[in-house]
Amino acid sequence: MAASKLIQANTMDTTIESFSSFEENIAQSEKLLTFRLYGSFAHFNQPISNRFRNTYSIIPKPQLLGLIGSIVGLSGYKNAAVSPEFYSKLSDLKVFIKCNSLSEKKFTLSYNSLNSFLNNRIDSGSPNVIIKEQVLLDPDYEVGIVVNENNPLHLEIIDKIRMNCGVFPIYFGKNEFFANVQFGHLKDFEYDNSESNKCCSIFPFEEVESVNTRNMKLELLPVDFDDMFKYIYRLMAIPSEKCNVSLKNSDNYIASEGSVYYVF
Repeated sequence: MAASKLIQANTMDTTIESFSSFEENIAQSEKLLTFRLYGSFAHFNQPISNRFRNTYSIIPKPQLLGLIGSIVGLSGYKNAAVSPEFYSKLSDLKVFIKCNSLSEKKFTLSYNSLNSFLNNRIDSGSPNVIIKEQVLLDPDYEVGIVVNENNPLHLEIIDKIRMNCGVFPIYFGKNEFFANVQFGHLKDFEYDNSESNKCCSIFPFEEVESVNTRNMKLELLPVDFDDMFKYIYRLMAIPSEKCNVSLKNSDNYIASEGSVYYVF
């Protein structure tokens, strides 16, 4: 009986040790991949109006995942009833997004849209519809991805970005707005549970302990998709410089080489 209990205890200890070792291996294989994402123009469409197309002032996470998917050759939107391949394989990626440009530059284009469904309306009264479209000038971001070096898809992302090559061309929202990638670093990081940090990337405003909007802009951005593949929005704070903030969920802070980012 005593021998049986001893064997059971040893088995339990071994299981706990194996689980701890497994967690340590995962932590050791996680790295922070950073890169610069920039271009001349961008349009991240807000689905509000057909006649006036506003753009988000920063690349939302769903568009960023689609761009990363293009780099490694994952397919995009094909069937409204089925989530695209890039999302099914990359939705769990933790990322941070940081604006490199301190000033937001936008301009508006006006053009005739002969393909607009509004042209086919009986009451349209005009053969052409004038579309006004906001465009971002010189979009420039620092992007970080938490990658696992034991994951083959993550390794492919690392290699493609490091070599500055991709399977498909990458765009900032429209085919004519090409995007460029410049590899930054593949480095270690640690989760920072400090009560207050100087965060330099975007973060959810709802998680701020004390309300202080100085040095930040607030914008409602898509951050994910629901079961019907509709956008899930969150009010995000976009810092114009490092903001000293206290967040309710500090588990999403990561620190690397003196900088602190919020990953989501």
